[in-house]
Amino acid sequence: MTNFKELASKRRTVYHLGRNTEVSQEEISNYLSQVLQEVPTAFNSQTSRIVIVFGDKHEALWQEIYNVQEQVLAGDMWDMMSGVIQGAQAGLGTVLFFEDRDQVAQMPTNSERQEAYKQNNSANNQYAAWLALAELGLGASLQHFNIGYAQGFDKSIKELLDLPASYELVAQMPFGSVETPAQEKDYLATEEKIQVIG
Repeated sequence: MTNFKELASKRRTVYHLGRNTEVSQEEISNYLSQVLQEVPTAFNSQTSRIVIVFGDKHEALWQEIYNVQEQVLAGDMWDMMSGVIQGAQAGLGTVLFFEDRDQVAQMPTNSERQEAYKQNNSANNQYAAWLALAELGLGASLQHFNIGYAQGFDKSIKELLDLPASYELVAQMPFGSVETPAQEKDYLATEEKIQVIG
């Protein structure tokens, strides 16, 4: 059995995804559901809404993102990000992370703290989902395309998936088989990142 440290090390950003896995959609959905049900939230507010997309809807999602970003990005940035989008579309599925603004507004605190807690709630879910996918032997990455509730940037995605208007898209996590392993990464020295006092 993998311990937490090993699992945390296994979790990496993988852009070259595929569909070469024996893990079924049902197994993935069930495991993510079990893990994400236990994620803590401020005031037990449970503001996060997770949507797991497979099949034609997964492909349509990334085609919509491609179409929008092609109009927004240019030059080297488009050259790089278009490859990321295509790599995501080639994967098995996507976990979409939304925050329900109606639920966020019910947190018993001011709007500034609601915003901070909303981001914390979503981040907890994102990391938990990434670890769960890694435990299933799947690769994933975390993306932030078409986000911006106030500007309506996530509206077309909600329409595509028939989701409530109160949902605010925070991030996407495309996942699938690891077709090309993650690159090596540099680490900040532990003593520089982590201080132990007392």
